[in-house]
Amino acid sequence: MSALRNIRAALLVALALLPLLPVASCIPLYQKTSEGLQQEFASHIPARTAVLPCQTWRYVELTPADRKILCDRMDESVMDGFRAQPYMRGFSPKVVDKLLDQAKWPTAISEGFGIVLDATSKPRCITRDKPMCSGVADLYADALQGNAAWQMWLARFSDVQKHADAVLIPILVAAADNRGNDRGLIALSRSVHFSMWLVDTSTGKLIWARSKSGIETARALPEKSANLKAPDWNEPIKRALTQDFWRDYPGRLVLD
Repeated sequence: MSALRNIRAALLVALALLPLLPVASCIPLYQKTSEGLQQEFASHIPARTAVLPCQTWRYVELTPADRKILCDRMDESVMDGFRAQPYMRGFSPKVVDKLLDQAKWPTAISEGFGIVLDATSKPRCITRDKPMCSGVADLYADALQGNAAWQMWLARFSDVQKHADAVLIPILVAAADNRGNDRGLIALSRSVHFSMWLVDTSTGKLIWARSKSGIETARALPEKSANLKAPDWNEPIKRALTQDFWRDYPGRLVLD
């Protein structure tokens, strides 16, 4: 009887586990990457990072003056982010340009970002509302990580930049003014969206990425809205370019 009870118990356990087997077999081995430090580079700090000047994404429709304001502020923020950070070692955009001039390759940056824009124009998930799909890391893994032209550009660029092992790409992703009705008030919003990509030049893989947005809204009664102006660019910029932008950047010390 004891042996029979043991067999019965074993069968009950097996039957209880049976419904779980199809579920377990459907668990995907591949999980989507997210923004921030990529798990593969959790303990990696680049020894020499070449910092590019701010680049502009395909959907940005601004006057040259407004585009310059936004990209200049992005470049200033990136340079400020490297100050007092002993483990974040990089070449500034000015040094990068000087090395490219010495190598007689002045079009390098436009060529490289042209490859990025071309490769990332193919995924169907890109729209004006989602200019980088569901996230930078997913877009990069899908469009650029295995791109041969990008790999070749990174290898040549690294050689010219004294064998830099990483490149940091600041990007103005979107900027726009939107007018609407906010509970009876006329609202005019100005928004900006920035992104930074840190890429390993030897493998072409994404080391770290972060995106931040900022928005500021001016409101007025309908009868007084004729002269309503969009907020100054400085307001959404300040909301986007915060210290949190650098969260979990490789080698960054939190000093404030």
